[in-house]
Amino acid sequence: MQDRQYIRCFKCGSALTDDEKALFRKMINRGAQEYCCIRCLAEHFSVTTDSLYDKIKQFKKDGCVLFEQYKKPRYLGVDYGDVRTGLAVSDETNIIANGIGCIKEEWAPKLAEKIKEYVIEYKITDIVLGDPVNMNGSRGPRSEKAHALSDTLKTVCGVNVILYDERLTTVSAHMYLSENNVRGKKRKDTVDKLAAEIILQAYLDSR
Repeated sequence: MQDRQYIRCFKCGSALTDDEKALFRKMINRGAQEYCCIRCLAEHFSVTTDSLYDKIKQFKKDGCVLFEQYKKPRYLGVDYGDVRTGLAVSDETNIIANGIGCIKEEWAPKLAEKIKEYVIEYKITDIVLGDPVNMNGSRGPRSEKAHALSDTLKTVCGVNVILYDERLTTVSAHMYLSENNVRGKKRKDTVDKLAAEIILQAYLDSR
């Protein structure tokens, strides 16, 4: 959090010194949007402030996942289908969703491995997976499959998975394509990608 004069710790609100800002930029996150003071960092790593630098160096050397929480999130939207699965990604500001493609794969474990390639390429921290619940809010077979895929994605991709209500998403995608006279093979290639974009955009808007 930043005001006219100071950059403040996002945990305790104290104004950061130049040394603290340099520590956070160079050793934790060069593109930091929020900063943390040395006292709160030491508390986070359960060490004294005197041993904090050595602790951070060791964690950084080992590639410790504790540093992931300081990364700015980036989201991958997934519209899970029986044959095709649409994908969309958030822009760097996490304001706009953009459809990026479609995966043709029916076997969930193989699908998860292919999604992992996008997770790595786009440096994804969170997957927003459409949950096709029934219109009355209950979970049917398709929703159960989405929940099962969610568990698989968490294991294979190693990122957070958010199940997001996607009721009428595909219908909305078809309506949009009809209004724009997109038909035939081009429609098949587009509808799943667009559905993923609608899911992710709805989630970004809700934040």
